[in-house]
Amino acid sequence: MKRWRGATAIGLVLAFAATVHGQQMIQYGFEGRSPLWLPGPHDAGYKETLHELTDKSVHSGQRSETIQFEAEHGSYIHYIYNLGRAPVTDDLHISLWVRANRPGVQLLARVVFPKEWDPTNPGHLLTALLPGDRYQVVQHWQPLALPTPVKLLRQQQQLLTGTLKHEINATEAYVDQLILNVYTGPGETHVWIDDLEAGPAFDVPLPGASWDRHEAGPAGGAAKEMTPARPALNQRPDEVRLEGGHLKVGNERLFLLGIRHTGTPLQVLRNAGFNTVWLDESAPSGLIENAANLGFWIIPMLNAPLAVEQPGGQVQGQLMSNNEAFHRNVSRFLREQAVLCWDLGGNLPWEKSRAVISTAQAIHNVDPLRPLAVDVRDGFLTYSRAGNQQLMIGTHRWPLLTSLELDDYRQWLIQRRALLPPDAFCWTWIQTHLPDWFMTAAYERTTGRFNEPIGPQPEQIRLLSYIALGCGYRGLGYWSDRFLADSHMGRDRLLALALLNQEFRLLEPLLVTANKDPQWIKALRPAFPGLPDQPDPNVLAAVLKCDKAVLVLPIWLGPGSQYVPPQGYLSQVRLKVMVPENYTAWEVSPGKVRSYPSRPVLGGREITLQIFDLTSAIGFAADVLGRGSLIPRFQEMQRSMRMDAAQWLHDQAQEEIVKVARIHEELKTMGKKIHDGDALLDTARQWLEKSHKHRVNGEFTDAYDDAQLALRAVRILMRQHWDAAVKTLTTPVACPFALSFYTLPRFWQYYDEIVKLHPGKNVLPEGDFETPPNQSQRDWTLEEVPSLDDVQGEAKRVANNPREGKQCLMLKLRAKNALKAAQVLERTFLAVHSPAVHLPPGTPVRISAWVCVPEAITGSPDGALLYDSAGGEPLAVRVTQPTIWRQFILYRTVPDSGILHVTMALTGLGTVYFDDVRIEPMTDKKAEPETPSVADMLEKTIPQAPGNGWGEKLSSLLRSPFRQPSGRDR
Repeated sequence: MKRWRGATAIGLVLAFAATVHGQQMIQYGFEGRSPLWLPGPHDAGYKETLHELTDKSVHSGQRSETIQFEAEHGSYIHYIYNLGRAPVTDDLHISLWVRANRPGVQLLARVVFPKEWDPTNPGHLLTALLPGDRYQVVQHWQPLALPTPVKLLRQQQQLLTGTLKHEINATEAYVDQLILNVYTGPGETHVWIDDLEAGPAFDVPLPGASWDRHEAGPAGGAAKEMTPARPALNQRPDEVRLEGGHLKVGNERLFLLGIRHTGTPLQVLRNAGFNTVWLDESAPSGLIENAANLGFWIIPMLNAPLAVEQPGGQVQGQLMSNNEAFHRNVSRFLREQAVLCWDLGGNLPWEKSRAVISTAQAIHNVDPLRPLAVDVRDGFLTYSRAGNQQLMIGTHRWPLLTSLELDDYRQWLIQRRALLPPDAFCWTWIQTHLPDWFMTAAYERTTGRFNEPIGPQPEQIRLLSYIALGCGYRGLGYWSDRFLADSHMGRDRLLALALLNQEFRLLEPLLVTANKDPQWIKALRPAFPGLPDQPDPNVLAAVLKCDKAVLVLPIWLGPGSQYVPPQGYLSQVRLKVMVPENYTAWEVSPGKVRSYPSRPVLGGREITLQIFDLTSAIGFAADVLGRGSLIPRFQEMQRSMRMDAAQWLHDQAQEEIVKVARIHEELKTMGKKIHDGDALLDTARQWLEKSHKHRVNGEFTDAYDDAQLALRAVRILMRQHWDAAVKTLTTPVACPFALSFYTLPRFWQYYDEIVKLHPGKNVLPEGDFETPPNQSQRDWTLEEVPSLDDVQGEAKRVANNPREGKQCLMLKLRAKNALKAAQVLERTFLAVHSPAVHLPPGTPVRISAWVCVPEAITGSPDGALLYDSAGGEPLAVRVTQPTIWRQFILYRTVPDSGILHVTMALTGLGTVYFDDVRIEPMTDKKAEPETPSVADMLEKTIPQAPGNGWGEKLSSLLRSPFRQPSGRDR
């Protein structure tokens, strides 16, 4: 059973979502979508101008309730919250947080005397108001409470006894309503309400429920139960639609921050700041109702029956319009007014577009108003045209722990976006989990509780999220809530996501108004005086043009960050941004909002960002003063967030220090020490202690900064350990245990065993490609996936400057029309597979090949691939840039099938050469030495592209026909 310490770590109040018999404490954080305080009696005339839930000013969580009105002369304007029955005892606790633009708002509680009739209102029980605290600190959050309720009850009892001329029986008296007197005098009043706590109470209605009391006579004891109506949270359905590439709910644009629900308590996810949750179609009705009551937007995931035949067996088909289960599931979700859109499936290829369109039509017959969502692998334009402008198109891939660098991931997202019309709504999944292939390779299981630290790192989730924002994606879905649980040691990831969601809520006014494709600029590193600034290759900044503002997102994209991010720190970064001269620059985060001086440069302004740390957000705007302006709103929201942000970042650092220290100590016992490693941990702990002291003293900005410093020290230590490990390899994907800091102890155990072994005789036939042109290479096969691009592929043995011998393998892709060559390839894959070799399962092997890329491969960030059947494409070597002959060595273990083969592939426009491909079993005996050639000792020069007639096309020599790929993890 999962334990969710994150619920208390995040520290937001919980909301009870159902009537419960027996006593309970009411804790409500106003995280729904509709107001809960009901207008009540008043003697002052007033006009309500605003009454809603808002994120513009909160005490905690994501929302508060706000009331704005113009009042005339009078003495009270009451707003009411129905409480249930809270007995007036010494245990009774009532409090809430209020902020207002004027002093005088007062909390009151209506007490009911169940043994007394009201002589002025026949048929009703006697009631009185207990006075609570008054609001005094203008424009700041202040708690209002009902102090000493028993004492207040006795005072009211005495007053009523004097007024009614008989002894008042206060037995079993209870509070049934909380009242806010929001009258503060004539004129405009603006009130915010948050974090209500009350109880213990009986018969608590649903939040926002309307109810009728059935009165009982004094002789009958307490009043009868209240009967709650349907929650008001979902009584007013907002129209959801796509408009101009933006997602709109009513008249407001929404930035989608969602997560797949697979077991996490919904309240924990809501507390972490998510506004949307994906629910499986099998979700019980109670879970759907709970999600709606907590204020989530819901995206139902409609699963399809196994119906479509494809090579390799049945694959998941799409829903049919006459499927009764389909109609039943759609109707079940529509009972709640919280459906944002319908999810029609994930990782969809072009071939399924017609089936998805049929499903979409069936859904529109039942629910014609809401948008639909799909997660597309390829066929983007086809899906976009079929969506009738109401299709939210998603795409994703998992870059972590693969050879796909984060800058290449950025390029991939940009390329997918470029395949769609400019006004398409794009969203993506963000990787929060370890994929099954890695779990199997590193831990030999994919489920269960983990008692050791596992990844991914919170910083990696941050980098992926910011990259997606910078590429213009207008919705983020986080894939796995399972890896946020204590069962997966995921508390640091949960806290990191809560912090990210805070940041995105701050930036939402800009994110939802970005109206053009983002531009990417180079970050400049200040040089020595008198020398020009130099671009920093590790940092790029996305520039998003928004309504009356510009958002700049500098992001660390340095190599190896998909494995283990470095500290990602620069003391200074200069950015030259094309903005109007009257725009000023502001750094925006939950920890602080501060201005940066800028100077005019050709075409815009230049700022020097101080202390860059992995990511940052800089807003340029002229709207810095006045009510409702952008920068004052940032400042106001940040003030409401900073206490939680400082706490969460401190706790995240604390979690990471504990996890990293455990691995560090384990590596030390293995003799793998890092210079100043212990000192780095001590430094991290010292900064953490400073963060704690600052937070206790209310110095939340300093506490936030110190927690960041603690995390930087930890990242330095992690990266140094990882660098020491991978320098022994030709590529990090050579060994699955080298892909994560948390598996480095396993890596060194494996490494110590491997270095004692020797590569045996090569068992892969004809991997030197020296077979005479008039003979075929036995059992070597060609795979060419049906392409969606206008390209032509070649696979040849060529005699043009091989690595050794007389021939090598060439793979080449070119545009059929060179004048119209595509900038982005949507689906192109040309591969040659070696014969399968049979070895005893569990045998360690060394797989090697020489690779040469004469010119940069374009159109695909995957470039040329080299991988084996044991590791699969996720563990592929990727080469995109010009590379002279280079050897890559992979260490693998023969799987249970006892079968192993090697794949050489090309996914982009260009040419790649392969030579001397080997599979060598590792043994404890040295193999007979081979006569070395000059090619073994000297790297050859880059070959020129072969001309016509060089070698024979492999396709004419292959025994197997073209075949469809299976199980490719794109």
